Amino acid sequence: RSTLFPYTTLFRSDEANRRFLAENKVHSFAPPDSRPADLGEPVHTDVLRQFSTVARRQVRLVISDRGYTVFLALLPFFIGVLSLTVRGKTGYGMGDPLSNSPNQPDQILVMLTVGAVFMGTALTIRDLVGERPIFKREQAVGLSTAAYLAAKIAVFSTFAIVQAGVATAISVGGWGQPISGAVVLGNVSLELFVDVALTCVASALLGMALSAIAKSQDQIMPFLVIAIMSQLVMCGGLIWVTGRAVLDQLSWATPAQWGYAAAASTIDTHRLVVGPTDPKDQHFDHKAS
Repeated sequence: RSTLFPYTTLFRSDEANRRFLAENKVHSFAPPDSRPADLGEPVHTDVLRQFSTVARRQVRLVISDRGYTVFLALLPFFIGVLSLTVRGKTGYGMGDPLSNSPNQPDQILVMLTVGAVFMGTALTIRDLVGERPIFKREQAVGLSTAAYLAAKIAVFSTFAIVQAGVATAISVGGWGQPISGAVVLGNVSLELFVDVALTCVASALLGMALSAIAKSQDQIMPFLVIAIMSQLVMCGGLIWVTGRAVLDQLSWATPAQWGYAAAASTIDTHRLVVGPTDPKDQHFDHKAS
C-alpha cells in the first residue's frame, strides 16, 4: 500500500482538477473569432458652439477681474499721452533740422509702436498658463483646440484694436494729422491706426505664445520684460538696426519692426525727417509695396 499511495493521491488530484475545469468552463476565454460589440457613432463636437461659449466666457473673465480691467482701460490713455511728451513742436509735420528734436516723427512712432507691443503682450501673456489645467480637463471631454484658440484670439484681438484706437486718437489729436497722404487706405490717420492696431494684435498673439511656453506664473514677468526690451531695440526707430548684421535679421521676427516700418511708411518719415537722423530703410519708403 505504501508503494501505491503517491499514485493514488496524484490520480485524485487530477480528477479534482478536471471536475473544477468542467464546472467553471463558462469562465474560459472567448473564442478567437469573437468580435467586439459596436460602440456606436463617435461624438460630434459643435465647433461653432464651443467657439461662442469660450468667447463669452473669456469676456466675462476679463471683465470680472476689476483690477485687470481698469489696467487695460487706462493703459491706452497712458500710451497716447506718453507719445505727446516727445520734445519738439513739429509733431507729424516736417521736422526742423536745426531744432533740438529733428527726428520728432520717428520718436513719436517709437512711443506708439512700443506702446502697442506692450499693450498687446500684457493683454494675453498670463492667460494660457493660468488656464492650462482647465483646458486639459475640457479637452479630455471633447473641447476643440481650434475653437478654444480661435475664440481667445477673437476676443483679445478686439480688445487690442480698441486699445490701439484710443492711443492713436490721442496721439493724432494732440499732434495733428500727419501731413503726408495715405499709402493704401486713403486717410492717413485711419491708416496709422491700422498700423498700430495690427502691431497690437500681433503682439497679443506673441503674448499667447509666451504664455503657452511658460511653465508657471513666475515665468511671466521675465518673459514680458524680455519681449518688451528686445522689441524696443529691434523696432528700428530708437536704435538703428538697418544694415547691421545679426540685429537687422533678428528684427524681422519681431512685431515692433514691422509695425514701426508700416507706420513710418504711412507718414513718410523719409520726407519728414531731414538729414542723417532718419535710417534710410527701404521698409520705410512711402509706397504700398
